[in-house]
Amino acid sequence: MTLRVRLGDLRVVRDHPLGVTEAGFRAGLTQQDAFTRGRGPIPGDAGSVRSERELFVTAPDDEVLAVAAITGVREYDDELVVDGDLVVDHERVGTRLLIRTEAENVFSCTDEESAWAGSVERARWVYVRALVEVATVKTASYDRRLASADPAADPEVTLANADETMQVVPRYVMIHRSGKLRLGGPYADTADWDGHVDPWTDYGYVDCLRLDDVLGTSGDLDIDVLRSLTSRAAAAELLESLGWDKVIRRFVDARTPAK
Repeated sequence: MTLRVRLGDLRVVRDHPLGVTEAGFRAGLTQQDAFTRGRGPIPGDAGSVRSERELFVTAPDDEVLAVAAITGVREYDDELVVDGDLVVDHERVGTRLLIRTEAENVFSCTDEESAWAGSVERARWVYVRALVEVATVKTASYDRRLASADPAADPEVTLANADETMQVVPRYVMIHRSGKLRLGGPYADTADWDGHVDPWTDYGYVDCLRLDDVLGTSGDLDIDVLRSLTSRAAAAELLESLGWDKVIRRFVDARTPAK
């Protein structure tokens, strides 16, 4: 089960038990900041929330800003303070709650985890993570090549070498029916497992997100485009523009029991 805390209006606070001077929502909060603000104090009964495993801190529109594993709940002046460990870049960060509550509710407890597990929203987010992962790996390879270049070398040659390094593998991400991801090379019809080339469907992989398909190119990739796609929001926007029904079809079909 999940404890969900919605941040309210921005306000200055004094003598806060967690030592903060500002509470509530504002744009640009880091995950750590959102977690700290969401810990409380919040109204409620400690006994009713001590069994919850996760804390979701959300914006007023129910976008998830931070997720933490709850380690304890304690009382403070007839309210509650939640202790926990922040799960950085949890897959729900950037998504919205699936089980909605009335706007005036500061906190709620519900089985958000089960709702997410079989949802189309989760299927979409698997593909967002896939695109972010391959873009992150490729931009990192570009940056490593730049960082290791001879400072005395011709800058244009250095940039060309970094770009050449970035163009090679990985070019796609295989997507398992469980949501697990595996980066792949230039060809997406087979998987090379320790020298044994087999169809990737033999191993439970049901789809493959190709950079060339997503970006509409079969030529060189652009480093600036890839840098933008290391953002979950940008990756989601691009995939949505392609049409979610088209993008996630094979993944959804593989997880739907035959009638």
